[in-house]
Amino acid sequence: MSRLSKTLSFVAFVTAMIQAICAVGAESAWPTRPVRIIVPFAVGGVHDLAARLYADGLAKRWGQPVVIENKPGAETNIGTAAFTSAHDDHTLLYGVTSTLTVNPLVFERMAFDPVRDVVPISAGASVIILVAVHTGVPARSLTELAHVAQGEPGKLLWGSGPVLPRYVFIAFLKRRGLDMLYVPYRDVATPQADLGEGRLQVLVTSVPASVAPVQSGKARIIAVTNAQRAPMLPDVPTVAEAGYPEMTIDGLAGFFGWRDIPEALRDKISADVQAVAQDPDVRARMTASGLLVLGTTPAQFTAAIEAQRVRIGEIARLIDLKAAINK
Repeated sequence: MSRLSKTLSFVAFVTAMIQAICAVGAESAWPTRPVRIIVPFAVGGVHDLAARLYADGLAKRWGQPVVIENKPGAETNIGTAAFTSAHDDHTLLYGVTSTLTVNPLVFERMAFDPVRDVVPISAGASVIILVAVHTGVPARSLTELAHVAQGEPGKLLWGSGPVLPRYVFIAFLKRRGLDMLYVPYRDVATPQADLGEGRLQVLVTSVPASVAPVQSGKARIIAVTNAQRAPMLPDVPTVAEAGYPEMTIDGLAGFFGWRDIPEALRDKISADVQAVAQDPDVRARMTASGLLVLGTTPAQFTAAIEAQRVRIGEIARLIDLKAAINK
């Protein structure tokens, strides 16, 4: 190699090292201005609450304001599209994994690529999804509920929260050839009232969306669909413990970054999210709202998303997801 070639190679090496050092320095200094977190849900829901608790904790760690921007609609597609079109390295998404696992199967067109445009950073929390029955139903387990439904086809009425709770229970009925009539609702207050008064016999939804009839003693919780028991419901079995592992699904939500986010920055944000998740006050407030507090590595979050994608695929082979989502 000539002296000139050696010199050019050395210059190229030094330049690359300087660029790498600058990149690492820039990532370690991030954020350099306020951070925006887009939440594809309305103000006041459990996902909004979780995002705001995380935002407060992250703002303290980052020394910059962290602002929540709610953009609900179209089964989270509107908010997610707003995030992906922002092209801003100080904008994050606090979204649900069903955007990536369910929506591609029910929407013919999406304004973003669910595989490349949103990069998993850390799972923030999981909504507790439960199965509650009116006390007039002689069932204290899923097996007993199935027996009641089998003996009285078409008599039991059921309702649910959107998307995952609905899909899981429809698949449960389909697998066992059970006939129960679905009642659609547009709000979370009416199904609670109907369950409490016995106009609805079964409700599959989140803890906050079923708390009124349960606390008043007019309904009982017989199972949770999550992979682990809920801290606030320690005596309630999971569906897997009840003998129905195929019903297991978590209402996962968490932080996502933009396409091509540097790995070092992704890992830094993830570590900060995990640290906030360990805060006792954050954990207490989320738990009281019916959430399982998480805080995971990017790899763990990615694996959880893939596991949910497989489960949704199994459900999609049993039922018509498009028809179910429009009920």
